[in-house]
Amino acid sequence: MKSVAEKLRMFQRKLSLNLSSPSVSIRNFQISTTAATESSAGLTEEEVKQINGVVPRLCSSNHLKEAIQLIAAAVSTANPPLNALPLSILINRLALEPDLTHHMHLLNALKFNPNTGNPFVLIPIAKMFVSSFFEKGHPKKAVKMFQWVSRPDFPGGVANDSGFYAVLIDGFCKSGMILDALRVFRLMASENLVVGNDVRMCVYRGLLREARVNEALELNAALDYCARGDGGAFGSKEVVDLLDRMIASWVE
Repeated sequence: MKSVAEKLRMFQRKLSLNLSSPSVSIRNFQISTTAATESSAGLTEEEVKQINGVVPRLCSSNHLKEAIQLIAAAVSTANPPLNALPLSILINRLALEPDLTHHMHLLNALKFNPNTGNPFVLIPIAKMFVSSFFEKGHPKKAVKMFQWVSRPDFPGGVANDSGFYAVLIDGFCKSGMILDALRVFRLMASENLVVGNDVRMCVYRGLLREARVNEALELNAALDYCARGDGGAFGSKEVVDLLDRMIASWVE
């Protein structure tokens, strides 16, 4: 049985042939990311170089499914450093798509692969996606990404990554989507994740822009109370309860 590295080499060669010859259909060649479980061997420098050469060509020629399959298989191979792969090129191209079909194809392929179905792989990629959504002016896509990460079946439970949620809150506040920022903030508070001053100020200023002055002051006071440690666990619960009331009143 061929190793993953051998299959990737074959995939790269066939992709190169297909892209240079219009008479050969690239869609006739498929690779399953589950093949990554067959070998723990990592990619060679030459294979990484080849992947970095093929993926941009796939993206520019609109062969997104094949680009996703190649990236998913590469990430599944002994988990190479994400920054060694052309993920940013693929993600920037996918950000131009009208829906999240291709995004979910990649994320779910990684999620249900035993080699990559963990937050150490999924959250950095999800963070790259939401950053691209905000940069391209598609904040509603970031809402769906937050919902995907918050699903009960997300590997490892709620992601313990304050940086990921900070990107979401900052983007939602800058997009005028304060209610969505509060929902992310509420999740952080319920999981006792570290809330930096920049995140606090982002939410505070967002509430002020919405003329919700009393709520902004009340939330700020509750967070100060927690930061001092005066209330212990009660302080954290107080913040969550306050956010629940704010969210409920917002959607009424």
